[in-house]
Amino acid sequence: MKLIDLTIPIHHGDGRLNLEVQFETPYSFEEHGWQGSVFSMFAHHGTHVDAPNHHIRSGHGIDQAPLNRLMGPAAVIDLSDHGREAGISGDVLEDRGRHLERNDIAILRTLWSDKHWGTDTFWKEGPYLSLDGADWLVERGVKAVVYDFSEEYVVRQANFRGEECEVHHRILGTEIYNIEYVRGLGAITAPRTVIIALPLKLTGLDGSPCRVVALEGVDMPREFTVE
Repeated sequence: MKLIDLTIPIHHGDGRLNLEVQFETPYSFEEHGWQGSVFSMFAHHGTHVDAPNHHIRSGHGIDQAPLNRLMGPAAVIDLSDHGREAGISGDVLEDRGRHLERNDIAILRTLWSDKHWGTDTFWKEGPYLSLDGADWLVERGVKAVVYDFSEEYVVRQANFRGEECEVHHRILGTEIYNIEYVRGLGAITAPRTVIIALPLKLTGLDGSPCRVVALEGVDMPREFTVE
C-alpha cells in the first residue's frame, strides 16, 4: 500500500482575500519549559473541505459533515491538458470519466496547484469548472470532488458575490462536498484510488482545513457505519 499526502502546507503569513494566517507561540521553552502555539486562519485557505452552509444559507456546518462522504473509493479524471483559462465541461468529463462510479469521490487532476500555488496566477488565470461540468458530477452521483485548481470562475473577479457562485451552489446544494486545493495528484498512478479527507469538527463553521491523503493498493468499502 502507498500513502500519498495531497495536502498543501500552511505557513505564517499565507492567506487570501486579505485574511492572513497567523502563528503565535505564547508558551515557549525559554519562558515556560514547553511549547504551546495558537493559530488563526481563513477556513477556506489551503487544503480544506467546504460545508454546505458555505453557500447554502440553510445548509449545515462542517461539524455535521458525514465522514463517510469524505472517504472512500475515488476516480481520477485526468485534465492535465486543461491549463490557463480552460473551462472543464460536462462533455470532457463524460469522455474522460467513464470509469467513475456512483458514490465515488471524483478527483479532477489538472496539476495547476503544483505549478502555481502561492501566486496570483493560481487564482486569476487557472482552469475552472463550468456549470455543465458541475451538472455532470451531480448527475453521476459523486459524494465529493477533489480539486487542484480554483473551480469557481467568478471568484477571480474582485468583490464577487456568493449568489454568483453557480458551481458552489450546484455542488453544495446537493450535499456533495468540495475538497479544495490539493497538490501532488500526479503521484497517483492508477485511474482509481482511495481518498481520505478529515476536517476539524468546528461547530457551525462553513469549512475547515483538513489533511487529505490518497491510498493506493488498498480496497475500501463504499459504505461505512459511522458511530
